[in-house]
Amino acid sequence: MKKFKESPIARTLDMMGGEFGDFYRSLSLEDRLFVKKQISHFHIKIQKILIRQYQSFDKPFNANTYLRNISAELNGLLPEKIISLFDAGESELREVAEEKARRCKKLELNALQYSTLQIKPSAHSVNGNKPVNEITDLYDTLTSFVNGYGINPPEISKAVTLTGALKRMQEKKWWLRKLRKVIARKREAVLIHLGQVNSRKGKYCSDYTVEYRLIQKDLQRKMLENLVIVNENNESFSLAELSDKNVSNPVNRKNELMTRMAGYEKIAKELNHKSLFVTITCPSRFHNTYAKSGDPNPKWDGSTPYDAQQYLNDLWALVRAELNRKEIKVYGFRVAEPQHDGTPHWHMLIFIQQEQTEQFKTIIEYYALREDGDEAGALENRCDFKNIDYSRGSATGYIAKYVSKNVNGANLDSDIDGGNAIEASQRVEAWTSCWGIRQFQQIGAGSVTVWRELRRVNELPGENESFIKIHDAADKGSWAEFVTLMGGVFCKRDEQPIRPLYKEKVDTATGELKQTYFDEVISISLRGVKLGEKEVITRVHEWRLENRGAKAA
Repeated sequence: MKKFKESPIARTLDMMGGEFGDFYRSLSLEDRLFVKKQISHFHIKIQKILIRQYQSFDKPFNANTYLRNISAELNGLLPEKIISLFDAGESELREVAEEKARRCKKLELNALQYSTLQIKPSAHSVNGNKPVNEITDLYDTLTSFVNGYGINPPEISKAVTLTGALKRMQEKKWWLRKLRKVIARKREAVLIHLGQVNSRKGKYCSDYTVEYRLIQKDLQRKMLENLVIVNENNESFSLAELSDKNVSNPVNRKNELMTRMAGYEKIAKELNHKSLFVTITCPSRFHNTYAKSGDPNPKWDGSTPYDAQQYLNDLWALVRAELNRKEIKVYGFRVAEPQHDGTPHWHMLIFIQQEQTEQFKTIIEYYALREDGDEAGALENRCDFKNIDYSRGSATGYIAKYVSKNVNGANLDSDIDGGNAIEASQRVEAWTSCWGIRQFQQIGAGSVTVWRELRRVNELPGENESFIKIHDAADKGSWAEFVTLMGGVFCKRDEQPIRPLYKEKVDTATGELKQTYFDEVISISLRGVKLGEKEVITRVHEWRLENRGAKAA
């Protein structure tokens, strides 16, 4: 061993060790080389975790076996091309996005140059100049390049044309959005595999993702303060001002949610409908660790919180279809929130006709237990029903703590698990941002789009009585009255008297219809509301975006 320490290869390995020098020097030559090979390509944050876990084993064989297996898992999770971007900041991602967009443009130029020399134009062409076989081959080339970064390429559909897909992959902003998402999710998936997301480490999501999200929100706020929208009358507002006034503001979002929930509860009481609080959780294969101990769950199959949310969405789709077949109608709200290891579960405040309650419960139980329903704890935990007792409090009050926890943590002494409520809400917000999980969803009738549009106008002079009554209900914030006037809680959307109004965008300078940037199809936007043939425009101005920060600079 003494001769090895004095050899050139030993000195080289010591220098390679960097801050891990002491650790590497404690290993045999064979183990040093093995560990280096397994972890040196990972980010230093990952290396630190792996080394701590490696050192926790009592025997080298067990440590090396663990390291071999976990490294293989991480290599499968992380596309090689994004390993170096593990902790990339916004400025670095912007540079990378610009470089990748340029690379895709170069691939197109190379392909077109080659095709000019080698391929005769076909009779079928896109935009009159690019042969179909040529542009399809180019699409395949660019999608292969995009896939190398773990990014799903744009899929051709009614909404996305072939040329539009090519444009997207050559656009910096498209690359930036995709890189942000894939890196955030791959990074969090790696940290979940390394046991960094659970009740003992980072609850709901990793500490790293929380820190990154707080930095990102600070940058977003500065951007909103620097961007202004200006209308044709030269009236201007910063995007930060507008964000504070609409449901992007957590306080406003919470207030609107509580108003709508209270409105549904009022209707339920008037109609003598049953109030249920329903909780649905995922099978154990979605859970990375145990709640109490934080120990790894051997049944976990590598699923991410995104996968778990998709499972719940699919389950609810099956439930809805069965409810429709049985002509069982429900209304209320759904809240998706993370359990300690980031796995989502759903809380639902459901209102239903009294005589259909038990049948509804049976349907939920059937689909909730259809997968692994015989595993330990499934019967007790997979789905739970609580009858709301109005003598002990309101249904809205029952779910209020879940809304607060998932919005801003305000007015809570602690979160549901006993931790700091504000910190918990920050972690939940980072979690939902990372995985793209929709936290709140309305179940049943009542168009919130129409509700919001009507609240944009102060009055509707000269309109018919029905229109005015519905507007007045929305204007004074009475969700119960609004829903009732719109046809009731069981009224289908296409049968409601007032519908959202979507119209083509017009270029005020030329009078021509505007087209979407990527796909060059007529651009449609929300402009107001419509009752029968009567249209009310609630969005009367044309706005342009200006960068106040750039002007100041």
